[in-house]
Amino acid sequence: MEEKEMAERIRQKKFFKNNGIVLKGINLLRTKYVQLSELRYALEPTITESELRDSINYLTESGYIKLRNINSKQETTLADCDFESIEAKVSADGIKIIACVKTDECIDV
Repeated sequence: MEEKEMAERIRQKKFFKNNGIVLKGINLLRTKYVQLSELRYALEPTITESELRDSINYLTESGYIKLRNINSKQETTLADCDFESIEAKVSADGIKIIACVKTDECIDV
């Protein structure tokens, strides 16, 4: 196996693991929204901010978490709102992933 290919596989595996960590981190408060800035502090240095953003983006686009603006309470995305102004909550599909009722090859739980 080439060094470049090996490095890519390691990066990919870390992404899958990070997705599981982020999903479970958001789920800690269950019915409450979690501020992404607080989640970032809780997960440092295990997950960098760019890795957190990648995971948040994937989990949002896959429908496993919901994002909303802290002030307006309106649904939002990472592209539309400042990271510091967003809070997240796990969706029903996200809970199924955590409970291992549903699987996603990009999430290690």
